[in-house]
Amino acid sequence: MSMTMSKETVDVNSFDVEASPKTMQQQESTMSQEPSSPPPSRNCCSSMWRYGGIAEAKGYALIAMGRGVAVMSNVVVNAALLELATQAAGCKTGAELEAEEEAYECTGTVYGQNPLSLISNIAVVTGLLGAFFMPIIGVILDFTPYRKFVGILFSVIFAIIQGVQIGIGESNWFPMAILQSIAGFCFTIMMMTSLAYLPEICEKVGQQKHSVYVARFTAKQFSAQASFLILLGALSLALGIADNSVKTARLSQAMNVALIAILFGTGWHYLPSRPASRELPQGKRLVIYGIRQNFRTAVSIHREYKKGLRWYLLATMFAQSSVTALTTVSVVYLSSEVGLNATDISLFFFVVLVGTLPGSFFAKMISKRINPNTSWQMSMVALFLVMVIGAFTLGNAPHKYLSLIWGFFVGLALGWFYPTENLFFSCILPKGQEAEIAGFRMNCAMILAWLPPLVFSILIENGVDAKWGMTFMGSFILVAALLLRFGAGNWEEILIESQRSGLAEHEAEALQ
Repeated sequence: MSMTMSKETVDVNSFDVEASPKTMQQQESTMSQEPSSPPPSRNCCSSMWRYGGIAEAKGYALIAMGRGVAVMSNVVVNAALLELATQAAGCKTGAELEAEEEAYECTGTVYGQNPLSLISNIAVVTGLLGAFFMPIIGVILDFTPYRKFVGILFSVIFAIIQGVQIGIGESNWFPMAILQSIAGFCFTIMMMTSLAYLPEICEKVGQQKHSVYVARFTAKQFSAQASFLILLGALSLALGIADNSVKTARLSQAMNVALIAILFGTGWHYLPSRPASRELPQGKRLVIYGIRQNFRTAVSIHREYKKGLRWYLLATMFAQSSVTALTTVSVVYLSSEVGLNATDISLFFFVVLVGTLPGSFFAKMISKRINPNTSWQMSMVALFLVMVIGAFTLGNAPHKYLSLIWGFFVGLALGWFYPTENLFFSCILPKGQEAEIAGFRMNCAMILAWLPPLVFSILIENGVDAKWGMTFMGSFILVAALLLRFGAGNWEEILIESQRSGLAEHEAEALQ
């Protein structure tokens, strides 16, 4: 399953929609009619869950936490699948691989493929399914009242697959790998349906408070991911299974199913059903009309926003494909080249999460001194360099846990990348087209998600060292930086084109 670690594939915290005066007057009138009561407690923890009575915000926060748990658990499952496939091919894994004094290369195959290609091929299938069905699902969300139904349906299917994977083992690892591809697709659709509620939350609370809420959503997802990894590590050590990737994966999925059943179930309970946001013209077929609408949006962006938005979306296609693949390909590299087992890999991703914290502060500091376009380009170059350095050094490291240092710098670069990307988007989003462009941005982020893992698989199948696969995967994010550097206009031209030149400073302050 190919999923981002702590940040949603698409974040729409940049909507510039204010609550209408009429709505504010109604709220004031309602408040004036309520009997006086003591002020609510300012307890920090309770205020983090209050959200001003906005049920959608509470529901979205719970689902975000569930997504965080699911991402980390499936990283552990990927590590177990890779180990099982490698063993099935007759190759060394874990302690045997670590004990090798000389460079070791697995030459066996399983089901006609190199076992190292298994996880990247799962990501390829997930990415292709997402790229094909994402526009269709988007049409359903826009033109029908079935948003909540779609979200619940794919959440249930995803949870069922996670439950089945508790039985992962030597005899069924290949069917489990197929289920992993389907689960990744279900996860993508579920995430897309929940993200559709963010613009409505912004309409209710206004831009400033919405920015605070989005920060809380991200904090809760990060906390869920970190807490899950700590608990999994502690339990695996206590049960004496820390060195057994398969048993660790079983424990991980058991914990995952229990937690997402609560978090997803409660989250969707809070999220309301919604009517269609657009009306389908009479005599038009739903899917065909929606796809044509997406095409018209693409043409409009290409013609009208030549300085900024067009290049931002092109850069997003390449950058997001690389960053999304990092979760998948790094598991392969760390397992095959460094010798990390499932417990070690969960520790690695915990360190990555920790690294995102100083990375976000660094992003804020840099964005105060230079424009978001330049800052985002710099973050991409930094992430590319971190990928390449890790790819060419970790395989020869004297101790496998030196990879944790690399993990911290990966987190540092990601912590710089994501906030800057959102700041850039908020500053160039054309006024009055927030929802339409945000949805199109989501499609752009998925279009090429299958390509980096596919190239990685092709290189592995042709006997190319995994470090070159990592490097090529990282090159996609370098392409994104070059597109912005040589294609986009200067920052002032970009702001004038989006009609936000007078609000740029205010937007930057609000999002930082």
